[in-house]
Amino acid sequence: MNNVETLEASDSRVIRSILRSMANEHWSVAEALDEYDIPEDLRDSYEAQISEFFID
Repeated sequence: MNNVETLEASDSRVIRSILRSMANEHWSVAEALDEYDIPEDLRDSYEAQISEFFID
Protein backbone atom coordinates (compact mmCIF):
# COMPACT_ATOMS: atom_id res chain seq x y z
CA MET A 1 0.00 0.00 0.00
CA ASN A 2 1.28 3.47 -0.77
CA ASN A 3 0.98 6.44 1.58
CA VAL A 4 -2.21 7.77 -0.04
CA GLU A 5 -3.94 4.39 0.22
CA THR A 6 -2.81 4.06 3.83
CA LEU A 7 -4.19 7.51 4.70
CA GLU A 8 -7.49 6.77 2.94
CA ALA A 9 -7.85 3.47 4.80
CA SER A 10 -7.07 5.22 8.07
CA ASP A 11 -9.62 7.96 7.30
CA SER A 12 -12.24 5.33 6.53
CA ARG A 13 -11.67 3.59 9.86
CA VAL A 14 -11.88 6.89 11.74
CA ILE A 15 -15.08 7.86 9.91
CA ARG A 16 -16.69 4.50 10.70
CA SER A 17 -15.76 5.01 14.36
CA ILE A 18 -17.17 8.52 14.30
CA LEU A 19 -20.45 7.25 12.82
CA ARG A 20 -20.72 4.55 15.51
CA SER A 21 -20.03 7.11 18.23
CA MET A 22 -22.60 9.50 16.80
CA ALA A 23 -25.21 6.77 16.99
CA ASN A 24 -24.19 5.38 20.38
CA GLU A 25 -23.54 8.68 22.12
CA HIS A 26 -26.16 10.77 20.27
CA TRP A 27 -23.45 13.21 19.20
CA SER A 28 -23.74 15.74 16.42
CA VAL A 29 -21.11 15.68 13.70
CA ALA A 30 -19.35 18.65 15.31
CA GLU A 31 -19.30 16.94 18.72
CA ALA A 32 -17.91 13.75 17.21
CA LEU A 33 -15.19 15.61 15.32
CA ASP A 34 -14.26 17.38 18.55
CA GLU A 35 -14.14 14.10 20.48
CA TYR A 36 -11.89 12.53 17.83
CA ASP A 37 -9.66 15.63 17.74
CA ILE A 38 -10.02 16.04 13.99
CA PRO A 39 -7.91 19.06 12.92
CA GLU A 40 -9.74 22.12 11.59
CA ASP A 41 -8.19 21.77 8.14
CA LEU A 42 -9.65 18.25 7.73
CA ARG A 43 -13.12 18.86 9.14
CA ASP A 44 -14.77 19.89 5.86
CA SER A 45 -13.49 16.72 4.21
CA TYR A 46 -14.67 14.52 7.08
CA GLU A 47 -18.07 16.23 7.21
CA ALA A 48 -18.53 15.67 3.47
CA GLN A 49 -17.65 11.99 3.79
CA ILE A 50 -19.92 11.55 6.81
CA SER A 51 -22.82 13.23 5.01
CA GLU A 52 -22.64 10.56 2.29
CA PHE A 53 -23.90 8.01 4.85
CA PHE A 54 -27.16 9.88 5.47
CA ILE A 55 -30.22 9.91 3.23
CA ASP A 56 -32.19 13.12 2.79
